[in-house]
Amino acid sequence: MAQTPTTLHTLKQSAVLIPIVDVNARAHLLFCKRSSELPSHPSQICFPGGKVEQQDSNIINTALRETEEEIGLTISESQVLGILPFMQTLTGYQITPVVASVQQDATWVNQSDEVQHTFTVPLNQLSMAKNWRTFHFTNKGKPVSLDGFMTPHGLLWGATAKIVKQFTALF
Repeated sequence: MAQTPTTLHTLKQSAVLIPIVDVNARAHLLFCKRSSELPSHPSQICFPGGKVEQQDSNIINTALRETEEEIGLTISESQVLGILPFMQTLTGYQITPVVASVQQDATWVNQSDEVQHTFTVPLNQLSMAKNWRTFHFTNKGKPVSLDGFMTPHGLLWGATAKIVKQFTALF
């Protein structure tokens, strides 16, 4: 879908961190399962992140700040590797994914007010096309097809799934 300047300015700006963690000498991505108590996207699988706030100096700062607020992973425990192209969501957000390598000894909180729990998935599993399925549903009366990946904690789908596929396509 072609973007017009007006369309981009009406989207809510946000950023997520794609945390790459080492588990037993294998690259994994760290995900969050959102709290079921949240009014927006309850119980969904996501990356840590959120809306740009006035104090954020740039989009990277947004991703890092939100990650620390949500799961306690600090800036000093990760190294930003780059930024992927932004994407639009069906719910009116423009999400900029920020890729970061997480230090071996880093710690994070498994639960917070926003996060029910955190978990990792091996990058090689996320990279295999056979592990993905297409799901069909209706949004605002129109048929929509989205790819999804079943985790032990629920379905990874929507914008997060698109970001994962965008990231794994780089390898």
